[in-house]
Amino acid sequence: MTAINRREWVRRVAASAGGVAVATGWPSSAHAGQANTPASPRSGYPSRPAGRVEHLFKAPGLSANGMQCTDEGIWTIDVAGSRTDTPGRCKVYLSSYDGKLLRELAPDGIGPSGIGVDADNTTIWIGSTYSREIIRADAKTGQTVEKHFTPGAGVIYRMTSDIAPRPDTYGRSVRPRPTSSERPIAAAQSAPAISTVRTSDGLGVGRGGDVGAHPGPPAPGTGAHGIQTQFGKLWVAVPPARMIYRIDPKAWTVEHMFPTVGYRPHGVGIETPHARYLWEADTNMGAFFKRDMVTGDVADSIQLPEGSPFPHGMSVWNGYIYWTDDIGGGLAPVCRVKI
Repeated sequence: MTAINRREWVRRVAASAGGVAVATGWPSSAHAGQANTPASPRSGYPSRPAGRVEHLFKAPGLSANGMQCTDEGIWTIDVAGSRTDTPGRCKVYLSSYDGKLLRELAPDGIGPSGIGVDADNTTIWIGSTYSREIIRADAKTGQTVEKHFTPGAGVIYRMTSDIAPRPDTYGRSVRPRPTSSERPIAAAQSAPAISTVRTSDGLGVGRGGDVGAHPGPPAPGTGAHGIQTQFGKLWVAVPPARMIYRIDPKAWTVEHMFPTVGYRPHGVGIETPHARYLWEADTNMGAFFKRDMVTGDVADSIQLPEGSPFPHGMSVWNGYIYWTDDIGGGLAPVCRVKI
């Protein structure tokens, strides 16, 4: 993946901010103000079909929703732990690349959808989606180090230009069919009719908080999804804002942002420490988008074939995009495709 030196990074950020950036270090003290946010991605971006989709192993736990690849292995985060046996906490697992479980933690986090790992592998960052927090925890013990609010948290909204979400053909093919006695007819009739198509996380748009079959905080809305660290900074995808933010975690200040391609961004991945591009996964579109981290332009995109597992948690590692589909029931596959 193309690298960018410090001087060029600073020049590009300054240019994208209309020349108002103040650059004192590499790379993230070059600040792009909110008024200078790049425009939404232009149409006509390059797109290509995915190569062979490899199913590597089933993610540990009941349901994997966030992912981060590191030299230690693959981290996944399980949303189910915060709703069942450990309310208010979640489950985090570290597995080898061949699926061997190496570590299990139970850190804070409600309905988490993202996990990032610091470069030294000592702390993890959790997108606690339904408490709308970003939590830093010890990577060995799971103990909370600090908690922060999520920029742009709120209710996911649609736009007239959005494409229709893909149907969940893969999930239907692997889930066991419920018997007639297991179908919650009354609950289904009383649940809000938000979406007629199961998409990314099965919740549809605008759901969150204390609604039927989805326990959580009473206020509506969600927060962060994918998280990726680079040079001590955080890149975070926030669906309600339809934005990807770069955050300085020491000051908890947004340094730069650009709009997402669609309304269901999920995982984000950066292949090398000096990369100038970030990969964004969109669950509803079943695609990965290579984004210029300064301008937000789409330089490339990979479209998964119909019937493939949805990309929820996603990471980029050694020339591959890795992802997992949060389908529940201990059936979440860990997949990869060559870039």
